[in-house]
Amino acid sequence: MAKPVDIVIYRITGKQLFFDVPHEWCEECELTVGLTKNVLRELGVVANDPRVRLTVKPWIEFALQALSKGGWHAPVLMINGAIFSQGIVPNKAKLKARLAKELNLTPAAANV
Repeated sequence: MAKPVDIVIYRITGKQLFFDVPHEWCEECELTVGLTKNVLRELGVVANDPRVRLTVKPWIEFALQALSKGGWHAPVLMINGAIFSQGIVPNKAKLKARLAKELNLTPAAANV
């Protein structure tokens, strides 16, 4: 079996160490998580699909990890260890095309 596509999102909202950061502080964070999940669903990726590993990490708790990879501004969306976007909600069409490529889907099958 091929290695799964590793998607990591570092966000500043939600539980951070011993406190919670309100979603209003970074609406882009929640939108990025939701968009990524929706794009995966559109590509036929279901929960517990062995082809994809999606991890959402609190940026503050994993700041050194994010910073060491160049992730300075949440939300940071990484695909297979490379930054896809940071500080903004990614473009849906570009995200879908990139994930389709990583999943080895044809453009027709991915509807991109």
